[in-house]
Amino acid sequence: MATLRPLLLLLPLLLPLARGSGAEEAAVLCAGSACYTLHRDESAWKSAQERCRRDGGNLAAVGSAREAERLRELLATARWAGPAWLGLALPRGHCVRPHEPLRGFSWVAGGEPGNFSEWAAEPAVTCVSSRCVALRPPGPHGAGGWTDRPCRSPLPAFLCKFSFQGMCGPLPLAGRARVTYSTPFGVRSAHLAAAPFGTLAEVQCDGGGDGGRGSPFAVCKGPLAGGGFAWHPPGPLCPVTCGHRNGGCQQLCVEAAGESPRCACHPGYALAADMASCVPEDSCHPSPCQGSCRTLPSGFECGCEPGFALAPDGRACLDVDECESGPCQHRCHNTPGGFQCHCQPGYRPAGPAGRQCHDVDECAQPHACPQLCINIPGSFRCACRPGFQRQPGGDSCLDVDECLRDPCPGSCRNFPGDYECLCPPGSRRDEDGHGCRPGEVIPSSIPQTSSSIPQSSGSIPQNSSIIPQSSGIIPQTSDIPRSSGIPRTTRVPWTTSTPRTPGMPTAGSGGGSDEHSADGPRLLLYYIVGSLVAILLLLAFALALVACRRRAARREKPAAKSAADNYCWVPEQPESRGERSGE
Repeated sequence: MATLRPLLLLLPLLLPLARGSGAEEAAVLCAGSACYTLHRDESAWKSAQERCRRDGGNLAAVGSAREAERLRELLATARWAGPAWLGLALPRGHCVRPHEPLRGFSWVAGGEPGNFSEWAAEPAVTCVSSRCVALRPPGPHGAGGWTDRPCRSPLPAFLCKFSFQGMCGPLPLAGRARVTYSTPFGVRSAHLAAAPFGTLAEVQCDGGGDGGRGSPFAVCKGPLAGGGFAWHPPGPLCPVTCGHRNGGCQQLCVEAAGESPRCACHPGYALAADMASCVPEDSCHPSPCQGSCRTLPSGFECGCEPGFALAPDGRACLDVDECESGPCQHRCHNTPGGFQCHCQPGYRPAGPAGRQCHDVDECAQPHACPQLCINIPGSFRCACRPGFQRQPGGDSCLDVDECLRDPCPGSCRNFPGDYECLCPPGSRRDEDGHGCRPGEVIPSSIPQTSSSIPQSSGSIPQNSSIIPQSSGIIPQTSDIPRSSGIPRTTRVPWTTSTPRTPGMPTAGSGGGSDEHSADGPRLLLYYIVGSLVAILLLLAFALALVACRRRAARREKPAAKSAADNYCWVPEQPESRGERSGE
């Protein structure tokens, strides 16, 4: 009694605190080690989560089929047929993953995601908008389940979950009374099958009092020395005499000297939670099992949820390590009541419950490699096209300068991804341009001049040995104007071969590509100089012919008449005057 006195003094202070401080009426269900509440308050997902967190919990998480059944029971008890927010959300910037049980969503309370899901419809596939999940109860529209929607859209209700170390059972009552429970999370309720640690129970006994033999208040305390949680004071509360309405008992009222009246039941019946009513005897009330309990004629039988096995004592449940049977293709992670399959990097889950793993084709992604992508199991490899090579320490492809290997007999020209040979005279490129082979050379010599050129004392040179062969640099010359004794020069034919002037170097005579590249300007200079020399020689030849002809003409001209020819020249005389006068 001495230990209860401080508690009795404290209870009048706790009661106003429980009645005030924002305590509200809400549908609540407590079972196991958690309590679930339904709040009929229109709000967005974020506001609902703040409300739950302010009271010490979070938006409800559903990790098993039993937990989902408790939420459905809560909605049915509250007669709520609309949607209510759950604690499942997909943050902005995260993608929906259709192959996972939770589809990429995560519980706001954290922890392992688990394999349990109850989607009524597949969520919208997105990576750019935040999505939150609501629970839709069964009804005319279907069996109910989870549905996703924008987090900012308001809903008329939300579900909270509060976890505790333990629970107290029903408050023992000797007589009929009305009990109001004030929970630690700010909810007042008159109907609790179990009360969480820290709950204050306010009792109003029938008849307007407790007879001075008990307290109208009780607190769930614990843990006790032997484990568990219990009410203080332990009760039963509201004692009455058996002479008044049978002590408030349904069947039997028992009075003993020095003890308060108590209710009892006939054989085959047991007291109900109110300690006044009688119900058919059931070995499972209260349940002695950690899991499920089934009444038998000879007692009871305990059972466990899937993923758990019955302990040797026949009452507790032990987690089964499903990973020992190797259900996953790659890696398996055991969780309480289940397991999770994980794939190695480069693979994605597939098949029922994501137990199989399929290779991810990284090459299907755009810009996976700068040039070529080769997919391999679990990864991929970048490669370069022929004529390129990988940059050391990176994936870029650099052009290979094949000309550095001197692959051509003559000059070589490199370009991105390939090269081509510049073949020397007398040869031509292969079809692929990577080599040279002998080719037909078109004659390019200038025909000898006509034999009708007069040979004047051997002073006229033979121009056929002076004019060099041409490869298209010497322009085609017109015929030399015809004159008496001057031969006509034929046109210089175009050739494709490199001229071979004595002492002139030819392409390909050098040993390296630099020497070959320097032959071009040198040969061009030789062609120009040779052409000028040939033209000057032709002009000199023509001038010599003209001078010779003039000299011959002067030689053949007749001499002028003179007095040396033994002839006398007498000028004519005018007629005599006598003759004129005789006329």
